[in-house]
Amino acid sequence: MSASVVVVGAGNIGSHLIPHLGRMGLRRVRVIDPDTYEGGNLQNQDIRRDDVGRPKAIVQAERLRCVDPALDVSAIPDAVENVPLGLLRADVVLACLDSRAARRTVNAAAWRLGVPWVDAGVLGEELLARVNVYRPGHGEPCAECAWDDATYAALEQVYPCTGRVAARPTNAPSSLGALAAALQALECRKVLAGQWDVAAVGRQVTVSALAHRHYVTRFVANAGCRFDHEILDVER
Repeated sequence: MSASVVVVGAGNIGSHLIPHLGRMGLRRVRVIDPDTYEGGNLQNQDIRRDDVGRPKAIVQAERLRCVDPALDVSAIPDAVENVPLGLLRADVVLACLDSRAARRTVNAAAWRLGVPWVDAGVLGEELLARVNVYRPGHGEPCAECAWDDATYAALEQVYPCTGRVAARPTNAPSSLGALAAALQALECRKVLAGQWDVAAVGRQVTVSALAHRHYVTRFVANAGCRFDHEILDVER
């Protein structure tokens, strides 16, 4: 496709997403994640035992190079909040996050750059996998359009000693992360191919593996959204 993709998050969903991206014929992939793999991740993330103790972004970048040696791959082992906007420029941003605060950062960055982004998430207790597609533009809903005051009040606590956000553990099985990653990879293909009529823009697609049901929820732009939806005029 000769396209560039930025992946934010290489955990339960992101680790399963990476192999799909390596087989899409992309030109460039950048992987962003501040954490390192721990022993407990072997149960719910697509990693090997010798990956434990290593930065997630670097592990997945190496994996991409093994799948497609011609792919231009880079890793940023840091929080997305610390990444300059220029390094988030791509044809699409894929968010595989367990933090609402980090999603807020990705939403703002994507909108400023005018870059579409695909968000995926899971709810382990109910075996739910979901995907949303956002396309920055006039009258289009952003991620924050669906947030209310209670949502903002529940944004994760930032600990002043570390400056890091304490994300709630996903507690999702590996298979559920793989399901969400597959949905996200398919939406990514649609976005890159310009198939906007069938991409989940302004919609949330949720699959219940527990109840064997499929839900589609529609979102519209919220006039009272706290985010200003401004797209920057970027010049070289």
